[in-house]
Amino acid sequence: MDGLGFGLLLGLIGGTASALSVRTFMRRLPFGQYVRPEGLPTHHRKAGTPTAGGLPLLLLFLLAWATVPLWPVDLSWRGWFALLSAVGAGSIGLLDDLLSQFRRRSLGLSAVGKIGLQTAVALGLFLLLRLEGSALEFSVPFSSVRITLRTIPASALSLLILLGFWGTTNGANLTDGLDGLAAGCGILILSGALTLTQKFPELSTLALLGAGLFAGFLWWNAYPARVFMGDVGSMFLGGLVFGIFTAAGGLFLLPIFAGIFVMESLSVIVQVFSFKLTGIRVFKMSPLHHHLEEGKVNWRYRLNSPGWPEPAVVVRLWLLTLAFVALGVLATAR
Repeated sequence: MDGLGFGLLLGLIGGTASALSVRTFMRRLPFGQYVRPEGLPTHHRKAGTPTAGGLPLLLLFLLAWATVPLWPVDLSWRGWFALLSAVGAGSIGLLDDLLSQFRRRSLGLSAVGKIGLQTAVALGLFLLLRLEGSALEFSVPFSSVRITLRTIPASALSLLILLGFWGTTNGANLTDGLDGLAAGCGILILSGALTLTQKFPELSTLALLGAGLFAGFLWWNAYPARVFMGDVGSMFLGGLVFGIFTAAGGLFLLPIFAGIFVMESLSVIVQVFSFKLTGIRVFKMSPLHHHLEEGKVNWRYRLNSPGWPEPAVVVRLWLLTLAFVALGVLATAR
């Protein structure tokens, strides 16, 4: 059985196990969601909903990894790179969730603390690439050009890894703000990664396993969500996406495939700069998905909000993600 076939089987098993374990998690170890007081009024109903539902996904991922000796695919540094990226990011998210529960508020780790831990994981990823990935080739979007890792100066490579890891994990974290949004987008992005992993069966297996895990989670996270993935789930998703794309040579393609993460992150950056410079917000609320939602706020903002119901925002952003993935596939087909 090749990586794709085995990955499909593992994804089906993982999806079923995910749906069952998340249900058990909700009943036995619920961490209640804390909602920002300045959030939209429609979000107040979500307070107390079990969160950190991404923890069972992270544990199932590790359990599946423990069976690697039984996999019918060879394992190389690429698989270890994806593992370090996913588990490292997920562990940071778990610590953030635990601190949030301990402090009984929506904020866990400080920005400095989170960035510091992410930098440490990114450093480990950089060292692994330098030691084992010298022959790795990065694809340039919409061209047949390939850039070999060994031709990239160490300083430039470290910056690329750092910014890529930061951007993907935090982008996934920001996208996780509506019922089913991040999980659905993650499934599409991980499925799109298969266009890059055809030569690397271990990465195809991990992409399909990840898609299966988040599909099982989506069973409970779809509107109206009965559990939220928390930072442990969203950062695990971002780390897995970054690890697979980078190990497959798709680091420069990642901003296209994961364009939704880029949009959500940019909306926050624009909002902060606009408010600090002019005192007026650009969006009703950031990240972008909150601007698109129905609900009124007490402050001024520049762009009109369409005021869509939450399920409509989620489905339309899923469709936008699908368009980004299709564009990524086109950028790869050279």
